[in-house]
Amino acid sequence: MTCERTSLLQNEERGEQHNDAHTSNPGQILDSPTPLPWKSLSVILMLVVVQPVGFEIVFPFVNQMILEIGVVTDPERVGFYSGLIESIFSAMSFITIMPAGYLADRIGRKPVVLCGTLGLGLSIALFGMSRTLLAMILSRCIGGALGGVWACTKTMVAEQTDITNQARAFQWLSISYRVGQIVGLPLGGLLAHPERHFSLFQSKFWFDYPFALPCFLASAFAICAVAAGYLTLEETLKSKKKTTRGYGSTSSEPPHAALLVHDNISTTDKMSLRSVLNPYTISILFGCIGMCLASECLFSIFPLFSFTPITSGGLGLSEGAIGVQMAIRGIFNVGTMPFYSTLRQYFGGTVRFYRVAMCLWPVSILCMPLLNFLARSAGTESWTFNIALGFFFLVWAFGGYSWISIYIMVTDAAPSASALSTLNGISQMAIVLPQAIGPACVTSLFAFSIKSGIAGGNLVWIVMFVLTCSAAIHSMTIREPTSNWRKEEQKT
Repeated sequence: MTCERTSLLQNEERGEQHNDAHTSNPGQILDSPTPLPWKSLSVILMLVVVQPVGFEIVFPFVNQMILEIGVVTDPERVGFYSGLIESIFSAMSFITIMPAGYLADRIGRKPVVLCGTLGLGLSIALFGMSRTLLAMILSRCIGGALGGVWACTKTMVAEQTDITNQARAFQWLSISYRVGQIVGLPLGGLLAHPERHFSLFQSKFWFDYPFALPCFLASAFAICAVAAGYLTLEETLKSKKKTTRGYGSTSSEPPHAALLVHDNISTTDKMSLRSVLNPYTISILFGCIGMCLASECLFSIFPLFSFTPITSGGLGLSEGAIGVQMAIRGIFNVGTMPFYSTLRQYFGGTVRFYRVAMCLWPVSILCMPLLNFLARSAGTESWTFNIALGFFFLVWAFGGYSWISIYIMVTDAAPSASALSTLNGISQMAIVLPQAIGPACVTSLFAFSIKSGIAGGNLVWIVMFVLTCSAAIHSMTIREPTSNWRKEEQKT
């Protein structure tokens, strides 16, 4: 989680203007596409990178860390505790998303995003120095609570774009998230236990805190991102902007100011929660839950699946190898992102492409027992195993297109500009809820499947296949909206 400014973007813009019902049905709003506000957007993207780094850097080594600090001694019992540590982060984010959104509506997006990102960075450092399960959980609670500002970054992106460039902006948002995964996952896997690999780290501190180095580096990056944001990021909430002129009065904003999110709306002119939750938005919110449940369960179980011995149903990889594999998976994701606009146009719009992407999640689940079978029969170094692994990563990457699509669908589903922040907050809660319960449930189910031997130890894959199929079926019920709030506000 590269943008093309040539034919690829032209295809995207034509796709937005002619193929998406939610933009073409209401009528064409702009005669030409609006350039992206790169001055502000680039800083937002840098801050976005911190979120996956903070959330996922622990994944490659958390299982080994649990063993080394003495929480358990049996590798097959690690799943419950690693799932708990992964889930507690999202659970705390779930609690703080709406308060963070309300606070951002009053004091501004910028201070909320910067303070939350700074706290998240510091919590990563605390996790690296944890010596007990309680310390690990507390540091993840702090990081998760402050990570609730993620919804505010999506609102900032929406407030700086219009219907002609929002797909590109959210495409870059997704790319920056994947970049954070590419950096964070191998960082966590390869730099754990630096005293074993580098003579520079032979002091007592690194023997006592063998998982601190990747966490310190991630924390340092977060601090740098916050510093850059403090110096250059512009506030997007109109009532807190320094200028008193129209929304498009600053040089970094798109010229078509009337089409952006907050033109004549004050922070007190908020829509009620009941008015935001209409049947269409509720359907999309259920789509958020299903999509995230499929994605996050797969993402959280893959490191545990890779760590588990081959004879117990896994791949038997080291923490370093797990980090590399997760980074390769991230590269697949970023490598496929530039094709989003072309494929979105080919399949006839955002919602239709979302349905296609959702149908790929069940396929990715079926790849997991296949990988274990190939590891047992041919070994993890065989070409058959690596071809299958590459196919698995490719299917996983194309399934990731559902993330970009759901971002756009949520933005377009807002009844009005004043409802955008609230709907973004609710949608983020719908995303974080599966992140809070999914990892603990699926990793515990994985451990239970191994111990019980039900369905040959494949019970977890059966359950996940059913869940992903259900999410794919639900995606078929979502329809294109017949109006666009930006167009309606342009008329008024």
